[in-house]
Amino acid sequence: ILVVIGILIALQINNWNNNQINKKEEQSILKNLNFEFKKNRSDLEMVKNDYREFINSTKTLLNLIGENKETLQQHNTDSLISESINYYDYRPTENVLSDLISSGKLKLIVSDSLRLHLFQWSSFLNEKEEAWDTLDDFSQNMMMPYLTKNASLKNIDSYGFLDWEEPSKLNRDNYKIFKDIEFENNIDNHAWSLTNYILALENLETTIDKILDETSEYKN
Repeated sequence: ILVVIGILIALQINNWNNNQINKKEEQSILKNLNFEFKKNRSDLEMVKNDYREFINSTKTLLNLIGENKETLQQHNTDSLISESINYYDYRPTENVLSDLISSGKLKLIVSDSLRLHLFQWSSFLNEKEEAWDTLDDFSQNMMMPYLTKNASLKNIDSYGFLDWEEPSKLNRDNYKIFKDIEFENNIDNHAWSLTNYILALENLETTIDKILDETSEYKN
């Protein structure tokens, strides 16, 4: 009997020690998750702000289509086009989460709701990738070929990172494309793709906020 009791006590002590080790490791995991997603949240807010500018420029272009030449001359249409197509992809860091999944340590997180939010994050990230592919595919295969044929990319790029000092010597006039139904359709589709991408970002933002709320006790 004494031997059995001794074994049971030893097992209890061993379990207690393991639980303490797991609890300490869980706290470290939650702290790292909070740090990583706080950075992702900050980056996401900057990306969303940029995309609001992209969609505003796109809507301005759409409203100018069909206007007379005098009205168009009141706007810098090359700059508006440049701002509209100057999109880029949001790439959050996932070092902590990837390590948790690959190492099997995700099970150390006691909170069922937090684990659910982390799974939702991965799902919404896939949706964001699909929205990005749609946006980029449309732009590269429809918008850019159209602009290449009907506008001056040098004039447009002068408002981007190329920052050309001199405009195109060909003096391309944008008035014609603002009378073209194909240009209107391209801009409308581009606006839809941008909006679809923004909605995907908002889903990620909501999930990040839930993860930060679950890990707020362990923030730096």
